[in-house]
Amino acid sequence: MEAKALEEELNCAVCLQMYQDSVALPCQHSFCLKCIEDVWTQAVDRDGFSCPQCHRKFNSKPSLERIIPTVTCDHCIDSQSPAVKTCLKCETSFCCFHLKPHLAKEVFKDHELVDPVADLTHRKCPEHEKILEFFCTDDGVCVCSSCGLIGRHKSHNLVSLHEAEASIKVKLKSEVENLWRVQQNCSMKEQDLEKSEAEVKILTNELKGNLSKKFSEWRKKLEEDEKYALKLIDEEELHVLSQIRNCSEALTKVMEQIKLIDEETQNLIQGDHLSLIQNSKELRSRVIDTQNVTYPEAPELTLNLSNLSQLLKKWMEESETHHLATGEVIRMYELSRLTLDPKTANKHLILSDDLRSVMHSYQEQPYPINLERFKSYHQILCSQSFCWGCHSWDVETDGIWWGIGIAYGSIQKMGNNSDLRKTAKAWCLHLCIGSLSACHNNNQTRLLQNPSVDRIRVKLDYDAGTVSFFQVTDTLTHLHTFETTFTRPVYPAFCCETQSGIKLLNSF
Repeated sequence: MEAKALEEELNCAVCLQMYQDSVALPCQHSFCLKCIEDVWTQAVDRDGFSCPQCHRKFNSKPSLERIIPTVTCDHCIDSQSPAVKTCLKCETSFCCFHLKPHLAKEVFKDHELVDPVADLTHRKCPEHEKILEFFCTDDGVCVCSSCGLIGRHKSHNLVSLHEAEASIKVKLKSEVENLWRVQQNCSMKEQDLEKSEAEVKILTNELKGNLSKKFSEWRKKLEEDEKYALKLIDEEELHVLSQIRNCSEALTKVMEQIKLIDEETQNLIQGDHLSLIQNSKELRSRVIDTQNVTYPEAPELTLNLSNLSQLLKKWMEESETHHLATGEVIRMYELSRLTLDPKTANKHLILSDDLRSVMHSYQEQPYPINLERFKSYHQILCSQSFCWGCHSWDVETDGIWWGIGIAYGSIQKMGNNSDLRKTAKAWCLHLCIGSLSACHNNNQTRLLQNPSVDRIRVKLDYDAGTVSFFQVTDTLTHLHTFETTFTRPVYPAFCCETQSGIKLLNSF
């Protein structure tokens, strides 16, 4: 280190004199205690507390750490003055006062000064007891001059410690920069994890809400079916009881008639002979008629529950449908992370390994022949489809020619009707060389000219029959909404031309 630079290092940055009662700030810069106190007394009303050297600001007055020397000057006999430098050649430590000859005299010019060292043992060669002055690049160790002349490193490549330091600094800096990149990647992954955590919470809450809604609907249906079933049983009970009552009334009527005949017979027998003879014929006729009466049969004690059986059968079918619908709800959330379907990719599209990005290429890719693959247009579908509910996903765009939308899985894969813009089986937002349009069934609605669009959000409400497109910046800007009635599952669909590309982001 040059003498002038060393003097500056040993001086307080405020008074420009050698430190008196030195203290260190949290930023590791040192000052005289009185100097820093004076600076803060003058500036606290204006700027608060800050370091006069690096200007770092502190919210409150920082603690001042006194610099306690661990190495003392070897020339101070009466006092233990702190050493500020150690001379490796003299193997001596000096305070500010006794260091001056090393800074001023030419004879000491080649003496290397370092920060105070209490023990020089680790700076000496264990074999020759000399100060380490060179670095052996072959073995990667520090050596003394004798090691290179007569020792084990005689034929090795030796460089000065300064050269070795410079080389190591470059390598270390490069390695640290690599660590910074690793740290940046870790930070980005951590942010992705935080986003994923938030998305998982949103998805689980939405899933629980949708399942609760399904089960609530099913419970309501069960309650209605229960009331209807009980009503059918009540009606059948009334029907059977009515038959029993009718039979009972008929039997009572016969018994009353017999009782009446019996009473008339007793009265006739107890009367005179002529009355008996004259009235017996009519009475006997009534007795015979009563004997020939067909008595009503008691109804079988069985309930006709065929309607109830039909209801139960219907309920079982609806139960199965309900279970399937509930399973579909869960399946949709299992597949909430959208991925591109390689089977549908046109051969001029290149997919990322995670199937979340696609880019147009002028060169055909060696994809296998597949009936599901788009052939006439550079298009692709997602592997996932939607057949109910509300869903959203974000898409990052790149380039001047792309399309984003939804399509039925039955969309043609070849010919004019396979174009997302022209078929009745697709609804899309399409950018073509500065012109943004909404397209469906060969109808185009021009939206913007030369738009600055690099992120699109698609919102699908399958049950309501709408699909909407928004530009995503700090806020959402509505671009277009299609209204229809969906009749089958729809798949997210994309188009990439002229080296443009898209990337799937969040889905929720």
